Parts: sequence; C-alpha cells; structure tokens
Amino acid sequence: MRKHVSTGRPMGLDIVLGFASSRNADALTVERIEVGPALTKSRVGKLHSRPYPVQFRNQGAFDAWRQALGSGQEWTRWANPEATCWSIRQEIQQQLNDMRAGKHGSMEAEARAQVDARMQAISISANLKYELQKGAIIEATPALETLLLNSDMDLALPMKMVAPPYPAQYLKFGPEAARQLRAPDSDLPDRLFDGVFCFFTPPSNRYGDGIQWTLELIFISQRQDCFSGQVALLGDTKRDDKPLGEWLNRVLDTAKGRSVETFYKPMYAAVSYVVKVFLYMALRQARSIEHREYDDAMRRIAGLGVKKRARFLQRVESLYNGIRVGPDDLPHENAGPEGGSTVVPHWRRGHFRMQACGTGKRERKLIFVAPTLIHASQVQGEIPAPKPYRDGSTEHRARAVAS
Repeated sequence: MRKHVSTGRPMGLDIVLGFASSRNADALTVERIEVGPALTKSRVGKLHSRPYPVQFRNQGAFDAWRQALGSGQEWTRWANPEATCWSIRQEIQQQLNDMRAGKHGSMEAEARAQVDARMQAISISANLKYELQKGAIIEATPALETLLLNSDMDLALPMKMVAPPYPAQYLKFGPEAARQLRAPDSDLPDRLFDGVFCFFTPPSNRYGDGIQWTLELIFISQRQDCFSGQVALLGDTKRDDKPLGEWLNRVLDTAKGRSVETFYKPMYAAVSYVVKVFLYMALRQARSIEHREYDDAMRRIAGLGVKKRARFLQRVESLYNGIRVGPDDLPHENAGPEGGSTVVPHWRRGHFRMQACGTGKRERKLIFVAPTLIHASQVQGEIPAPKPYRDGSTEHRARAVAS
C-alpha cells in the first residue's frame, strides 16, 4: 500500500451510517502492498465490554498494520504529530476504493462497497492515529457524568478554553452518559454511544497569524456490546476568543436537511458533553487519577514461564491503561423545609462560566458551578435523570443548523 493523497480538507461532518460523502481525493503515486490480513483484523464486531480502541488492539489489528506498512513512508508520515486523522483516512480510503474498483456487478453494489470502504477507512485511521500518538483512555466517574449532564455550558466561552488534554484520547462513555445521550438517527433504544476519539492536531506551519489547530471527534456507537456505527466531526480552531457556539454551529452546518430531533439535537448534546469533560479537566480543582493496569500486568508477565505467560496473556486482554476523572460522590443538598414539602427531588442545574478575578477584576478564569440534587433524602431508587433540551436553555438557544 503506497499512496500519498494531497487534497483540500473542508470543515464539517462525515457520517458513516449508510449515505455518501462529499469529499474527494487525488491519488498521486501507487505501489501495491498486501494489507488483506490487516483489513481482516480491523473489523471490530464484539467489544467484550472493552473500550473500542482496546478491542482493536486486542484483535492484533494495529500490529498487523505495523507489520504491513511499518517500513514504509506512509507509516512515518502518519506517525507525525501534525498528521490529522482525516489525512490518514483519505489515503486508506483511496487505496480501498482502488482495490475494489470494477469488481462489482452493478452500480448499487459499487456504491455499497464505497460506503463500506469509507466505514473501514474511518475506523482504521482513528485507531491507527490513537495508537501512533500513544492515546489515553479517559473515563469520567458516574458522579461526574451525572454532574455534567445536569450542567449547562455557556456557548460564549472562547475556543481557547476548549482543548482536549492530550493530542490523542478516547473518552469512554459510562452508564450515565450512554443512557442519557442518544445515538443519532436511530430508533433502537439499545443503540448507545461507546465513546469518542478526540484528536487535537497542531498546524504544520506554526508561524504567522491565523494559525489553526484541528479538532477531530469520531463518535463510536455500539449495540448489545457490538460495534454499530460512527460519526466523524472535524473543525479547525485558532484557539482564540471566538465563541464555542459559533465553532460548534459551523462544524454541524453540513447537517442541513437532517432532522433536528433525531440528528442535530443528539449530536449537539453529545459534543456538548465531551466539551464539558474537557472544561472540567482544565479546572485547577479537577480530580484525575491515572491507572496503568495493562502496563503493570505486562511487566509481571516478563518474568513468567511459557505456560504461565500464555494463560496470563488471556487475562491481560481485558486490561487497559486509563485516566479516571471526577469525584466519587455527588454533592447533595436538602433545600427547603424538611417536613410537609411537596417539591419532588430535582436537580438545580450547574454551569461553566468565566469569572472576573485578579487586580481590579480585569482577568478572567473558568469556573464550574456544580449542580445540586435538591431534596436528595427523598430519592428512592434511581437518581432523577437530567431534563432534555428545554426552551430557553443555553444550549437550546444556539442556532438550529438543520432548520
């Protein structure tokens, strides 16, 4: 597989759920390399309750791609911190299209093959960039998920405040986020988000004005513990004072003509949640604990005999390194009189905002006013779920791109 793609890269959205992409690429040079084994191992079916990139690794897919391409120029190019996931995807997709061109008996079959190639290209490129950039698994505690789902986000926040903590990470959705955030364009209640790849790529030219970083979000959905689809978002940012809401609307602008209820709102809510996790992690008081179960286990394996090593390796497949973010417990408050109150337990919503600080209140810092569960002592069973989009809420007031 030898192919270098050079092409313009529009901001926007590329959906791999069964409809066409508007992006094209111009191939320059071609030299065939056998990648069949790598392609076979790259098809993730059962997740086995593991984060998506962990299962990709466990299937031997990354090692297979490294074996096929590790000595080539594309592997060096893809490992460059300035290579975007989008550029890697274009090279892989063009190669897949060339491999399958003219091998189908009808235009309909050819179209299906192109959709499949695009799905594979997005999946493979996201996993390869994640591994090549030594990505981290981030998991919010159930308490933090609940707090963020019950918090609003000021869309006037400057984009310079919004940045993932690492060049490459996979934010694994926990049970609360998976339960409350809907996968787009699906009427299946058990189709859930597994997580999202987040890549923050620096520009190749960091000199002069107008320097733009690239923020890519590739959402992975699953159904009954099986891979079920993906939605890839891409947007450039100068990391300046332009508001977050403006950036988000531009990224989702290609959703025009799609349903506001079944596509736009679910994606807006999902992206907003991801941004709130990043905002929380940037706070001085954020709680973050790193765990390295996989590395610790691999060090223990080094001293084992052949038979014990083989048995231990099977158990290691379920382990992974990660970063656990957020408090372990929710803050509760019993507001109002204890006796005779008719107010049901509910959340007083939290919010992120910029607060004046410093000498003469001339500086600004980001603060998080956490939500509070009112009448927590009266809760029986599950904690009240966050309210859906509300007329007048900060997020709902943003321009409906799809309208």
